[in-house]
Amino acid sequence: MGDMSLLVVDDNSVALKELTDALKYLGCSDVQTVNSANEAWAMLRVKGYSGVFSVWEMPEMTGLALLRVVRSDEKHTNLPFFLSDSAFTKSKVLEAGMAGVSGLLVRPFSLESVKDKLAIMAEINGEHPPSPEEVSFDKGMGLLESGEQERALEVFQDILAEGESAETYYNIGYIKTAQGQYQEGIKAFRKATQLDRFFAKAYEAMGRAYRELGETQKAEECLQEAAQIYMTSEKDEYAEQILNEILELHPDTVNVYNSLGVLYRRRGDSATALAHYEKALKIHPNTPHIYYNIGRVHVDMENLNRATKYFRQALKLDPGFTEAKEALDAVELGQLG
Repeated sequence: MGDMSLLVVDDNSVALKELTDALKYLGCSDVQTVNSANEAWAMLRVKGYSGVFSVWEMPEMTGLALLRVVRSDEKHTNLPFFLSDSAFTKSKVLEAGMAGVSGLLVRPFSLESVKDKLAIMAEINGEHPPSPEEVSFDKGMGLLESGEQERALEVFQDILAEGESAETYYNIGYIKTAQGQYQEGIKAFRKATQLDRFFAKAYEAMGRAYRELGETQKAEECLQEAAQIYMTSEKDEYAEQILNEILELHPDTVNVYNSLGVLYRRRGDSATALAHYEKALKIHPNTPHIYYNIGRVHVDMENLNRATKYFRQALKLDPGFTEAKEALDAVELGQLG
């Protein structure tokens, strides 16, 4: 997907960044953003794009209006164009379909839904030949895999001279740390995460480089970030491995036990989830969210009396804890279990 050139249109800067970061996490390195449909149309007239992601509601010109303008241009008849909105009514779906939309993206979106739209885009556009940068990158990876680190490093540095990419910085960091140059490796990994804040492997490698330098606090912070990204993208095995690695650094890290509890509960292993939550509770006995999580596990295990006890304790510590109040009410009304 690295050869795709995408245009993202949204007048909400936060939503714009979220979608851009997701696209980059999924391997799209060339993502340009604009804040209005008028700017988007100006960009489309001067540059060819592989696809457009536009929010529906915008002032002056809506995303739907932009789609109609795009489809009126013979050059863009088949350009993949996706509209996003927080909710699609039947009439909106019909309007978008009649205007020639390629797909609809519901917000807040998941990585899987964005990935599906990229697959549709690739199918519409057909396969693209690799770019010169991709050819160079493959060459560098081949040298790296064959153990020729210095030659691989030269190739990756040449690629950077043409343009920055998170994956290239990551590979440079990998080579530097393999050579024992941990500070240089950390600099490269940090650049990778600045370019792609969802780059879990870079956070993970940076954490291990900090660990080699004896900087355990920074190591833990980086590993926590990697674990969180893996959990968000449901790569639970990777997350579990890193969480256990953090426990080797700091056995009393409450967030790790809590995260492990989330992982095991998601797998349906209530007993192991409960054991991790209880470890977290021993370290921090006055944290309402831990009591709430334990209550949820007891609901899963159909121990409703114990669940009630933990939800009440969570509310005692935090009377404004809405989720705990709703869970307690649901148990008492017989709606959970």
